[in-house]
Amino acid sequence: MLTTLNKVIIIFILLLLPKYNLNAEFNSEQLRTELEILFHSDDAKDIFWGVDVIRVKDGTNLFSMNKNKRFRPASNMKIVIAASALKALNSEYRFQTKLYSDSKIKNGVLNGNLIIVGSGDPTFKASELSAWKNKLLSLKLEKINGDIIGVDSIFDDQKTGLMWSWDDLSNCYSAQISGLQINSNCAEIIIRPGNDGEQAVIDKIPNTSYINIVNQTITGMSPTALEFKREEGTNRIYIRGIINKRSGPISKWMSIDNPTSYFTNLLYEELRRHGIQITGKPVDARDSGYILKTSSSYLLAERKSPMLKNIIKDFLKYSINLYGESILKSLGFIYFNTGSTYNGRLAVNLILKQYELPEDVLFIADGSGLSMLNMISPEYMSKLLYSISKGYYYRTFFDALSTSGMDGTLRKRLNSPELKGKVHAKTGYIRNVRSLSGYIDTTNNERLVFSIFANNYNNKLEKAENVIDKACKILHSYGGDK
Repeated sequence: MLTTLNKVIIIFILLLLPKYNLNAEFNSEQLRTELEILFHSDDAKDIFWGVDVIRVKDGTNLFSMNKNKRFRPASNMKIVIAASALKALNSEYRFQTKLYSDSKIKNGVLNGNLIIVGSGDPTFKASELSAWKNKLLSLKLEKINGDIIGVDSIFDDQKTGLMWSWDDLSNCYSAQISGLQINSNCAEIIIRPGNDGEQAVIDKIPNTSYINIVNQTITGMSPTALEFKREEGTNRIYIRGIINKRSGPISKWMSIDNPTSYFTNLLYEELRRHGIQITGKPVDARDSGYILKTSSSYLLAERKSPMLKNIIKDFLKYSINLYGESILKSLGFIYFNTGSTYNGRLAVNLILKQYELPEDVLFIADGSGLSMLNMISPEYMSKLLYSISKGYYYRTFFDALSTSGMDGTLRKRLNSPELKGKVHAKTGYIRNVRSLSGYIDTTNNERLVFSIFANNYNNKLEKAENVIDKACKILHSYGGDK
């Protein structure tokens, strides 16, 4: 905590020095001074800052500010989830989604049900159903006297995260969570102008009757202004507003209600589209009470996800929320036999207990960082990142982070010539929260761990991000102590 005298000294230094001497090479003392000046500048005021910086080669703490306080991390929570998964599971771990029948196919007829058993795989795409269709056609299947049943019991039935914002639930980044998932549990809606004065032309991908579009748009000369909303508890999507008649196609990804039923409906439609008759209907096993007996069933096909290391790469670089929720619940299932957020939280705490991390400063409300209830301290995050740098899965984790000016969520950020390719980090952003944590390479080819949280900035997003970016430039300018 700064004393009044120290604050006066910093203000005095600020008046004497050029503002943010960012082209110099700093030793440890100068680095601390520059960062103190920055985080007490006009741009940084009225923002609650948490910062911790560690030198990777020896674990020395170079700078900290409110490092023991708890902050909302936003998507920086994904670092905790990714590290836990890589430490607990083999990097070549794969999710498996399996297709069973509960009786044999005879003379082209299945007198029974097709059953899809999910493993929480968040990567299954609707386009991949064609492989299953081809497999069934190769088995000469022509008719199913039964239902298409989805089993998602590997996870609990809590489809959204704890305290997710209700007005975000239509958006794909707030997609529902299920043990059986497809197409990121979302659908793409494409809107094109119609004739002047008439409704817009709307397509949905995949083109399924499971989604009902209510078109309340009009084409005109006014600027495009569209509103998208999925009615709660349904798959009725309302699209309202005006689209300019000269507009190009507009794409919007929307979340879907009940991913398990979404999966069974898409498979049902795919099979019927290719001539397979089905007397039953698409069913969620939770609704029907169906229980699969694998000992007396027949495995027809299965789909394995990409390896965990590739999933983690997409998870961190592109901040895919559904991956976080799926991984967290999967850890809960693996460790405690029930895939819930609560069990996932217990599993993560157990996994990371092997590191020497601060206690009572981490609370995991979800696996993505969407919840405002997530809490972590800058010291916990920086010490976790430091511990990862000494671990066997460091290279896999490091390669999964976004790189400044090059890829992921940092592709267009920190892209000045001196910083491009030097910052390897995870971004984070929810309402009144901005965060950045990871590694930065310095001018003397050292690597630093850093964690920076900005909370409660009251609509000062640009200033918060600007200060974080300047802090990265200062850290990059660290030249060591001679």
